[in-house]
Amino acid sequence: MSLLRFALSVAFVVAPAYALAHQAPPPPPRFSMQRPRVDYTAWLSLGGGALVAPSTHTGVFDLRVGGDATFAVSGDGDVRVGPFVDVATATFAGVSGVVGAELFVGAIPKPLRMFLYPGEGTFVARLGAGWALRDGAFGAATSTPVASLTVAYGYRAPFSLREPRDMVAPEPGMRAPDRYMTGARLWVNTTVDLAGDPAWQLTGGVEFDPVGGFRYLFGIY
Repeated sequence: MSLLRFALSVAFVVAPAYALAHQAPPPPPRFSMQRPRVDYTAWLSLGGGALVAPSTHTGVFDLRVGGDATFAVSGDGDVRVGPFVDVATATFAGVSGVVGAELFVGAIPKPLRMFLYPGEGTFVARLGAGWALRDGAFGAATSTPVASLTVAYGYRAPFSLREPRDMVAPEPGMRAPDRYMTGARLWVNTTVDLAGDPAWQLTGGVEFDPVGGFRYLFGIY
């Protein structure tokens, strides 16, 4: 009987100690992810619309490539501004180049998960000016300065697969200086001639990041 009491006493002492020694470590502290100082991205846009000139109007196919870099102007980094550049062609009958300023508003909503990656909803407005060269097939000026306004809404996420898979994660020791972003957005653009007989173009479509898109499609990690 005394041997049984001794065995039970040892079990009551050893079992908790064993469980304590083999329990899972506590999770690391979690904080809101800090945004880097600079976010940058590229886009390829496909769409269509109409070009209206003084003597005619016609439907056009709109192909655009561009890129931007934005810097935080709010404490949480959800509001950002920066430069952008955009090159477009209307039905391959002309080309225009525009540079200007971009306003970016993120986290509307946040988080937004698409393509297996945590991201956010984003609104973008781009206002710029540049030059358009056309072959004259549209009845508009063949060479003219233009102004351009684009508004877009969609989804974006960090390009790096090393980014945390949750929207909150332990903070690194130092904030990253920059980060490449990927995603897709719906956009509407209007471009207006600034000289001569004014013509204007209204188009819309979808823009996506070709680098991140091709990486996702072909599994290049």
